[in-house]
Amino acid sequence: MLRVKTLRLSNSSTLLCTAAMLLTCTHIHATENNGTAYPLGLDTVLAGRMPPPGLTTFFYSSAYESTELKGAYGRSMAGIEDFNLSYQSLAVCLDYVYSDYTLWGATLASRAALPYIKGQVSFYTETPQGRVRNSGKDEGFADLAFTPLFLGWSSPRFHQMLGVDFYAPTASYDKDRLFNVGTNVWSYSPWYSFTANPIDEVELSAKILYMINDKNRATDYRSGREFNADYHLGYSLNKNWQVGISGYLYKQVSDDERHGESVWEDGNRGQVVAYGPVVKYQTPEFGVLMKWQHETLVENRARGERLWLQAVMRF
Repeated sequence: MLRVKTLRLSNSSTLLCTAAMLLTCTHIHATENNGTAYPLGLDTVLAGRMPPPGLTTFFYSSAYESTELKGAYGRSMAGIEDFNLSYQSLAVCLDYVYSDYTLWGATLASRAALPYIKGQVSFYTETPQGRVRNSGKDEGFADLAFTPLFLGWSSPRFHQMLGVDFYAPTASYDKDRLFNVGTNVWSYSPWYSFTANPIDEVELSAKILYMINDKNRATDYRSGREFNADYHLGYSLNKNWQVGISGYLYKQVSDDERHGESVWEDGNRGQVVAYGPVVKYQTPEFGVLMKWQHETLVENRARGERLWLQAVMRF
């Protein structure tokens, strides 16, 4: 998935880029995106509910737009002007739930997902030679995400799942490109999710994950470890319609490293909190939802707005 990171130049100016990028100046570049391989804010509604046995198909569409870049402690990035980052993604996710096997009382399932991303980034920087425009774009299939096996437990008012996601560097990548749909690293993410219904009309869901990133060998850069929690609080108006609030809490918990050394005084640790409204329509065979997520309390990342359209079908 798309990653956004901050590049710091030897002349103390800063640049924003995605995935892994090298410019003509000597620099240290931040957590190969100050983000995560996991698409933040994805698993909010019914995050802990295991699908029924057999194959379930999920469709995801999202759009992200940012015109603001934040640095350490939430300060605006000096030397960056007319910053714009935008991308759109489409993804198909397949869940297969096994009907003949259980483990520790849990239902077993496997998952695979592949997104298609189109995006661009542009900005101006002040240099000793004058004002310079930087831009880049990329389009194509992003890195493959898969979960060989995950477990699910269900009771009338509480559902939970547990697994480990793998992100394989299958997408196109060029360290000299300002925008990449690929990351060029393996990432691993143990996660736990739950859905609780304290009363029939109320849903409380969350997915909590911890991301571990390998080193990008093209840049000798290792992104720090990351914590993220997607959340959702919903109220059902009737058996088909639900409204609510959802978002995500993201915090990088260890420093980025280049050549084995932490970068800068703050380790270039990313942070963001997002929230926004959700509307869901669901039947036993089909479900669709739309959600908007506004980002705030941002550090070492782009700050923007995210719109989701998600659907699920049984075939």
